[in-house]
Amino acid sequence: MDKLIKKVSAVCFLIFIVMTSISFAASPADFSFKGLSLGDSVAQMQEKLGEPDFDTEMYHRGVPVIRYTYSADQKIYVSAADKKVVEIFCKSKHYVGPKGVTYGATRAGITDAFGTAEHKQLDGSIYYVFTNPSNKKAKMLLELETEKYYLLSWTYTTLPLDAEEILDIHDDEPVDRKPAPKFNYGGL
Repeated sequence: MDKLIKKVSAVCFLIFIVMTSISFAASPADFSFKGLSLGDSVAQMQEKLGEPDFDTEMYHRGVPVIRYTYSADQKIYVSAADKKVVEIFCKSKHYVGPKGVTYGATRAGITDAFGTAEHKQLDGSIYYVFTNPSNKKAKMLLELETEKYYLLSWTYTTLPLDAEEILDIHDDEPVDRKPAPKFNYGGL
């Protein structure tokens, strides 16, 4: 009986070791900020985060938006067209993100929490980009410090990330292209 208990204990211990070393993937629940999700309305935003300090109409990533600023390190972008949240930005050192990941997390900590990610350089910064498995347009961007590679900021977005994605959005729109008029070089 003693041998059986030792064998069962050893198997349970090995299962525990394997379970704790497994790398988890980003899940749909990871794509929200303080209860606010991409696609929520302005009313839902205000219900969950309170009144913003101020708002600004602007273009962000090629899309007309209204930026609601809650502090220097928390900004919510809402589509000007349908008034739905399209991007959430947070650079707070006090924010505890999904799976307990916080400002200053290492690459290993990020990978342990969310699995492997696409690496992307945008506007001179390095990002780990995770795609929401239930909505391929929704992305979580984790900005990394460029020398020591620790977490600086969180961005949840459905907006295009670069010029290629902006062009992809407009590819399906019909374009009436006429050839440019020929320039007359004065008989040359």
